[in-house]
Amino acid sequence: MDSLLHWVSEPPALRRPMLLVSLEGFVDAGAAAGTASMFLRHRWQAEPAGTFDGDAFIDYRARRPTAVVDSGELRRVDWPGLELLVAHVDGPRDVVLLLGPEPDMRWRAFTREVVEASQKLGIEASIGFGAYPAAVPHTRPTRIMQASNTAMPRLALDLPSIPGYTGPIGAGTILQAALGEAGIPATGLWAEVPHYIATSPYPAAALALVRAFADAVQTAVETTELEAAAKLHREQLDDAVAEHEEATAMIAAFEQHLDSGEADEELPSGEDLAAEIERFLRAQPD
Repeated sequence: MDSLLHWVSEPPALRRPMLLVSLEGFVDAGAAAGTASMFLRHRWQAEPAGTFDGDAFIDYRARRPTAVVDSGELRRVDWPGLELLVAHVDGPRDVVLLLGPEPDMRWRAFTREVVEASQKLGIEASIGFGAYPAAVPHTRPTRIMQASNTAMPRLALDLPSIPGYTGPIGAGTILQAALGEAGIPATGLWAEVPHYIATSPYPAAALALVRAFADAVQTAVETTELEAAAKLHREQLDDAVAEHEEATAMIAAFEQHLDSGEADEELPSGEDLAAEIERFLRAQPD
């Protein structure tokens, strides 16, 4: 069977590499996972190492290619695709990044290709990024939860575990299980994003994911730009909430819930606040 992963060049030699997985298409509240992974890709100047056969995994009707037309001339067509990139970072490990859209089909074939590539590259562990809406206030630090495969105790992270979940999953979780079957520790890091702002970019959660991954890799990451974005966004949220007495009361309820562990059903839905905040943020300059 022909490989569905095409190496750009001979797979590089790496130092105790860690695999970072961030696939677009499933739950990514506040675009936290996508923002964090792209931030690390550019910060580390990751170089392409391999590309997956898009025809095998992507439904181009659902994820259409884009074109650049200039002065009536078609200059370029860009295809959505999945790729492996390599980053040599300061510290004991190098990083391999698996980025792109979640496959639309053939998940088993995709996971087989990634597991085989991980074995070829000597991947020691894998961490995936995700984010979900939660009944938490933006006034508190973003909490990162983890869910690991059965091999994960070999790379324990000092983070709270998701206590329980039964429901639909993405390709990243399927890959996590497949890596576990191959003896490769893998965990998913999930940022909790305030549900009343989950449909808008939330840089504070992206920053928390970046910091958690940097700790796992035992390296330092310059995050000044992301910190500035998170600070500005926090100020905008505070301004939006301050204009509404009901919103202020709701945020206080979220804070009390976080401190006391009250049941979620006692909390307001936040739907009205979410709509108001979205209108407020759209009115702000970039």
